[in-house]
Amino acid sequence: MFTQKEIEKSLEAKSGKNGEAYVSWDALKEQAVSANRTFCDTKGQWLTSYDELANCASSHAESLPQYCDDLLIRLSEQELASCASLRYALEALPVPLQAELCKVDWSGYTFDEQLMPYDVVVGYQGLALPDGRKVNIPAMMPFLSTSNCFVIGNRGNDDAINEVHKLVIRLNATMPYTSQFSLLDPANGGKSFLYNKNIPYKRMIEKDICKVLEEIEDDALRIRQTFLDQTTQRLHDVDETIRSNERFEFIVAANFPSGYDRRAIELLASIANNATDTGKYVILHLDNEQNYPNGTSLDMFKSRYNVVAQRQVVDQLSTTNDSETNYSEKLTDDVITRFFDSLSQAKPQERKLAFTDVVSTVNADMWQGDASNELRSAIGGSGSKMNDLEIWFGESKDGRSSSHGMLGATTGAGKSYLYHAFIMGLACQYSPEELEFYLIDGKQGVEFQSYSDLPHAKVVSLKTSPQLARSVVDELTQEMERRNELFQRLGVTNFGGYREAGSPEGKLPRIMLIVDEYQVLFEDDRDGVGSELMYKLAAQARSAGIHMFVGSQRFGAPGMQKQQHIFGNIHLRVGMKMTSADVTSLQEFGHNGKRLLRACKEPGQAVVNDGAGDDERNVAGRVAFLDNDSRSALIQQLAQKWQQHKALDCLHKAILLDGSGQPELRHNPQLAQLLNHASRPSEQAWTQFANTSPHLGGLGEKEWYTVESPAVFWLGQELNIHGHANVILRRRPHEHILITGESNEARLGMMSAALAQLSLNFSPDRYEAVVYERSIKGSPWHGAMSCSVPQQSAVTVLEKAREFEEKITEVHETLEQRRGLYEDEVGELPSIFIFCNDFQRATELQMKAGKFGVNEPSDTAKKLIQILDAGAEFGIHLVIASDSVRALQKVFNRHDIDNVRHKVALQMSEDDSFSLLKVRSASQLQVDGKNPVNALYVDHTQNRPNHFKPYFFNDIDDHKAKMDHLFNRMSDWE
Repeated sequence: MFTQKEIEKSLEAKSGKNGEAYVSWDALKEQAVSANRTFCDTKGQWLTSYDELANCASSHAESLPQYCDDLLIRLSEQELASCASLRYALEALPVPLQAELCKVDWSGYTFDEQLMPYDVVVGYQGLALPDGRKVNIPAMMPFLSTSNCFVIGNRGNDDAINEVHKLVIRLNATMPYTSQFSLLDPANGGKSFLYNKNIPYKRMIEKDICKVLEEIEDDALRIRQTFLDQTTQRLHDVDETIRSNERFEFIVAANFPSGYDRRAIELLASIANNATDTGKYVILHLDNEQNYPNGTSLDMFKSRYNVVAQRQVVDQLSTTNDSETNYSEKLTDDVITRFFDSLSQAKPQERKLAFTDVVSTVNADMWQGDASNELRSAIGGSGSKMNDLEIWFGESKDGRSSSHGMLGATTGAGKSYLYHAFIMGLACQYSPEELEFYLIDGKQGVEFQSYSDLPHAKVVSLKTSPQLARSVVDELTQEMERRNELFQRLGVTNFGGYREAGSPEGKLPRIMLIVDEYQVLFEDDRDGVGSELMYKLAAQARSAGIHMFVGSQRFGAPGMQKQQHIFGNIHLRVGMKMTSADVTSLQEFGHNGKRLLRACKEPGQAVVNDGAGDDERNVAGRVAFLDNDSRSALIQQLAQKWQQHKALDCLHKAILLDGSGQPELRHNPQLAQLLNHASRPSEQAWTQFANTSPHLGGLGEKEWYTVESPAVFWLGQELNIHGHANVILRRRPHEHILITGESNEARLGMMSAALAQLSLNFSPDRYEAVVYERSIKGSPWHGAMSCSVPQQSAVTVLEKAREFEEKITEVHETLEQRRGLYEDEVGELPSIFIFCNDFQRATELQMKAGKFGVNEPSDTAKKLIQILDAGAEFGIHLVIASDSVRALQKVFNRHDIDNVRHKVALQMSEDDSFSLLKVRSASQLQVDGKNPVNALYVDHTQNRPNHFKPYFFNDIDDHKAKMDHLFNRMSDWE
């Protein structure tokens, strides 16, 4: 005879072996008594529970289990009015919480709802209402709110694998975009989960199950290190904007333990026991007929929840409440197919961390930072915090240094998110007196285009060519040398020491160079200039308060020399989504860093290491997102704040360089500096401006003597920051300009710009000009030269050959008169300029056959040649534009052409290039395509070609508007 205790002990041992939870008779009686007491004590409190459910079901789904439990209490007749509310509430439940999956129209479901399944629906309970009708109330099972391993075993007639399918479908419906599945079925080769390929987010299952489980364990460790801390101990507690693309993973092991070796079982148990805090949950589908490998058992899974066995309690209690519980819903292949077809069409709502959650954009909070020792800005968040993912440069309080940084990210990884968050984060924290940006968009990039209005931006270069990129970096190396010379002269060692000394020669800002697609520095660079410049900055710039942050799809770049030395000073490394092969080959991160990088699969996920790759210095997180409109508004907010600043001397205007577009005269900062004068600059002011270094806004021309009546004509933008291609005409021999080449728009752009600048250089009484306009009447170019003449100026525009011949005769007579005067007398006379546009069409000037068949110049041409030969010394200058060298040779001989000091060449034939410049460079100006149009300027006395992009004529209306703008700026001078 066995006692009740002995029988219960035997049953408990047997149920434990089968993965079931045994509930003793005493425990059942206790639960029944407790339920009855609860019914008597709380019945009155739940008279309005139906109405509450109706109001809360949609928005507070997590409260559903509590409501459903209380609704099982038998209700009296007086509650009939609430029956309709209950039925409405159940109909309004979110689809993932509906009691029966088979009754859902999955073909029309959009998967817009994203719920956190702290409890998951496993069936339904039928409840008879007082009005005689029945409803099905979802039966809930604790899920994410626990740390359980969930066990599903056959019990009676239950179809255990169907329960597994229902749970997988239910979790996919509840968390369509934040769940990931690892479906293991080694015994059947995956046949238990034929829908696996249709699950949107799944881990690829290899034949080696242990390798897959090791990856999951490794992933759990990464999540714990990335997101969890003392205050945030579980993944579902992490703010969803930080966690948004970090998925909860459900590891489903079918037919367990069949097909699982000892190592696989140990790994599964380790994940089940230790990884639920990281969102990894194990679900075991038991095959009770299989034996466990030696040394293993189900007891290795410490916290088990047997899904089927636990229903015994619910079933027994439900009989006391006139309700019945149903778990036997059978999922058909058609339901599963329709479910996954609909899920595959759904588009997840992208959740992004807002920039304002990371950086304060309140006006009063801005510009509180001091850059004396470091620049530091949050770019996003990790774990429980939204602003602890930082990028910094300088010297930290704990004595560490971060000289420069590098970003590696493949296309679509969210590089632009990071750049914008970093730039605007720094701009909000530091004033333009503390920080200055040099921004280079390599290749065809225009990400930095909006920053031209940012008061911190000194240079913004778009679609940057290799030569232009190197010139910007070269400018910073020169600035570095200027600063280091200043520090040495003052007896300070670095930027911080200069600030500590009180900035004796004016406050210097820290400079932040940011280069996207930095490999552009090394393209077409046989001499290694780009590598040498980057090496100099990497090794020496930090002490001068200059830092660089460069990015590309990989950390290394083709053609980069001295890479090891450069990377030795790249203390800050940032990685985003990269190809698996690129991550494996990385030398810039350690093992742990690579593991974190492999998990960066969504845009905006990043790993920041500020210890030169030290594995102890990795921080993984999510970058804040700043949309275009918000960024533009914030830039304008900062610009207005700067305009109101007490130290403002003049409006800020960044140097904008466009590698693919043509420059505009009105964007020339040297010209703008002259136009800022309230009245026409004096001779002394002109001399000072000419002598000032280009990096300070001057011409850098030491030979500027007013007695020579010098005049500067800007023709375009050099391929560097401060260089603006210009020609200075003086009263010296052969000081004329020849503009030759194929582009009519570029020739006209330079000619008209030079004509317009006459009134900039001279007061009306100090110059005269004759314009011979030979553009075809009715063409888009006709009239452009006339639009370039200000009102009340001494400029004559001629279109008829006879009128021009008469004018040349008059100027030639003036030349002869000046030959007979003393030098000081000639110096008091106005300068005379003769502009000949489309010179190739002035056929009346071309040589013609003489008496003996030898070509001879016409009378007018002879006078023009004499002016070309001797006029410049007496203040008479020629500016001639022609489409080819051959057209010039029809009027002038080779000696005449060679003697002209200033030559500008556009794209031309190789023969023409050599004939005009004595080099063939002009034949290769457009080797990379038609745009942008390039030009070469050669000073005959120096013979060093200067590459630049010329001003360009687009259309007559645009041209007229630009000219009017220039003349209006100068109108106050007269």
